[in-house]
Amino acid sequence: MSGRWIAALRSRRGVAALAWIAVLASAAAAAAVESVGVAPITKDVTDPREAAVRAAVADAVTNAAMEMLPDDFTPPDGEIGPDGEPISPSAWVEQHLGDDPYVYATRFRIREDRGRRHAMFSGQSDVDYEYVVVADIDLDLDAVRARLAALGLVSPGSGGSAQEVRLVVEGLTSYRPLAQLRKALAADRGVRSVVPIEFTDGRAVLAIDADRGAGQLAAGLADRPPDGLRVMTVEEDPGQATVLVEEIPEAPAAEAAGTTSAPETDDD
Repeated sequence: MSGRWIAALRSRRGVAALAWIAVLASAAAAAAVESVGVAPITKDVTDPREAAVRAAVADAVTNAAMEMLPDDFTPPDGEIGPDGEPISPSAWVEQHLGDDPYVYATRFRIREDRGRRHAMFSGQSDVDYEYVVVADIDLDLDAVRARLAALGLVSPGSGGSAQEVRLVVEGLTSYRPLAQLRKALAADRGVRSVVPIEFTDGRAVLAIDADRGAGQLAAGLADRPPDGLRVMTVEEDPGQATVLVEEIPEAPAAEAAGTTSAPETDDD
């Protein structure tokens, strides 16, 4: 499986951004992501290139924030989006992160300036062309978490007895087992957030804000693995643990039903 995956295609004030393709590296409270930004070329957009970069940063920040929230997060009732429909969780979070996404980025650089292209992702039927860039963005996860804490959506990372630990997941053959592990960890009351900070072929690293050590979290997954998975702890210490995951194949239909073929007999 490729270490790149597309997680979102969103619209931001007429600027569409396709971001959070891959987590490349991380520091203690930072994550470096590769992001593709797309901006429609219209008379109202004076600098499409800057708009595309801004869109990529904004969407990467929004996705980082969404990773810190429960899977079932819903915006407060009554808030309506620009289209007159109830606002989506990601759009609500993006709005409340503020007007300047650059405050959550420690640095960025344009890897590819793909320039002006026929519109494919801008989400506006009256737009013929869009501007596309590929950017490497370093995110300040502490700043993102602090903003979410100010909104009352998460607990501050430095509060209580929580600590950030790392869980290395090996043996991945698809993204599905990793998603199952993340969901299981997020359901743990002692876990505040689960953020992927690295993803390569067959291996991922999760940064977990929890009140227990990495070894205890790994042991919990091994004892109570998600359906269809086998989880084994292969290495552990208080700050980091490594688990090996294996998908349990489904039994063939005939075997599951307990059917057997009758032996042939010779009537002669």
